[in-house]
Amino acid sequence: MTVNDQRLEISQAGKPCEFTVSSNHESLDGSGGDLSVNVRTSAGSCTWTASSSVSWISIVSGRDGRGNAPVTFHVDPSSGPPRTGNVTIAGQNVQVDQGVACSSTIGADTFTLDALGGDRQVAVSATATCSWTAQSQSAWITIVGSASGTGPGSVAFRVAASDGSVRSGTLLVAGRTITVNQSLACSYSVAPSGLSVGAQATASAIQVDAGASCPWTATSGVAWISIANGASGAGRGQVQLAIAANDGAARSATITIAAQPLTVTQASGCTYAVQPSSQNVQGQGATVTATVTTGSACSWTSRSSVDWIIAGSPDSGGPGQATFTVKPNLSPARTGTVTIAGRTITIQQESLCNWFFAPGSHDLPASGGSGNVLVFVTGGACSWTAVPSVPWIQITAGGSGTGPGLLQFVVTKNTGPARAATIVIGGEDYPVRQAAGQ
Repeated sequence: MTVNDQRLEISQAGKPCEFTVSSNHESLDGSGGDLSVNVRTSAGSCTWTASSSVSWISIVSGRDGRGNAPVTFHVDPSSGPPRTGNVTIAGQNVQVDQGVACSSTIGADTFTLDALGGDRQVAVSATATCSWTAQSQSAWITIVGSASGTGPGSVAFRVAASDGSVRSGTLLVAGRTITVNQSLACSYSVAPSGLSVGAQATASAIQVDAGASCPWTATSGVAWISIANGASGAGRGQVQLAIAANDGAARSATITIAAQPLTVTQASGCTYAVQPSSQNVQGQGATVTATVTTGSACSWTSRSSVDWIIAGSPDSGGPGQATFTVKPNLSPARTGTVTIAGRTITIQQESLCNWFFAPGSHDLPASGGSGNVLVFVTGGACSWTAVPSVPWIQITAGGSGTGPGLLQFVVTKNTGPARAATIVIGGEDYPVRQAAGQ
């Protein structure tokens, strides 16, 4: 101002600068990072500075400022325990708290389950203050129970039963990927489960039932059964078998279709011819032979129906001869049979013995009576029996013997016409006649 032409200068100090900051306390985890704090001043001309009290906090921008402006500072990552530092901004103290660095691991990163599925658990190892989450990335895998935690813990998950296909899915636990593999669910059935066929060449179809994506194969380990069609397939299908003709004995084999055993039984294709069909043997006995014609793989047996014919080789196979021994015959002429390869051969044998009788026959009256017959025999110790051919003749003594003997018999009264019959002695007929009754 001017007084009496004198200039007088008057100066007045401004209002003191006032400063505020947007935050006096910042926190972050052990991984560190950048933080920003806004400075507000009472006048645009107010200047200020920013500085850090620790080496692990550095000013990125806003170290020197004027008026309203932000200050950005960087906090280094921490690998140790929690720590606290200070940043001074425009004379204001900002406390910075840094926690421990989070780290986590899981117990397993791969699980393999069968088609039935089931429940599994995976362990989580993490520092006490570190939080983590779990989530399924496949619809058939579900988290059971809590899907999050802090510090050490575990995650339970459930795998649904498979519908038949091999599949793989994933879980994400504490930032780690877990792979879940599930195997194929397949069941198989074949029909029929067994097969019986005749000796002729045959084609047969076997039905296979399985899930649509389930593979299967058919194999035969024998030469006479071959897979004509359908040696492999998937899902429902059919296997065509070609069964060769059988020219030998009945046979059986087991083949495999869709991992299922299937037994095939084939009837015998053997045919037999035996010659001769009958033989006559003299009384002194002999060895007799029959020729068997059949296939090389066909077995057969030979059996005798009587004790006086002995089979020389009861069991044999293929074309050949069957031999029998016929014992000497000291009894009347006889007939027996042998069976060779299911065929019957008749053996007729003469007797070594000759029988003579005295008297040569008997005639009795109508009233009946008794008779005596002397039996004479030649040819050795020949045995004999006496058997009446009718009931009105009855043996009373000497009904059997070896060598010579005396036969006694009676004849009952006859009230009818004259009649005649025989007594068979040693295979010979002895005549007996009776007069007519009154």
